[in-house]
Amino acid sequence: MEEEIRCHLCNGKAELQSEELQLDNGRITIKDSSYYKCTKCGEKFATSEQMQELSGQINTKFVFRRPIINAGRSLAITLPADIVQYYGLKKGNKISLIPDGKKEIKIALP
Repeated sequence: MEEEIRCHLCNGKAELQSEELQLDNGRITIKDSSYYKCTKCGEKFATSEQMQELSGQINTKFVFRRPIINAGRSLAITLPADIVQYYGLKKGNKISLIPDGKKEIKIALP
């Protein structure tokens, strides 16, 4: 049996709800995002488990896999148009590649 969740504001009973979550002014949509809604005062809230699940969805769904290509005598990667537009990148902009262990590289914008 599922544990009863109570509202942190009024102690009313909270019911599990699900809806599309819009982030970044509607540019990012997460379907079936779960949360609780109080039947007494209408407060909406999420448990820490729900927040961790949402964070995991964001981290796995918004990964851009790009092939490494040849560019002259160097190796290069291309950036998706959505990323270029979102960050306002232009040809000639400089970025920093920051090693983060053997399996990760962070990209930093100036």
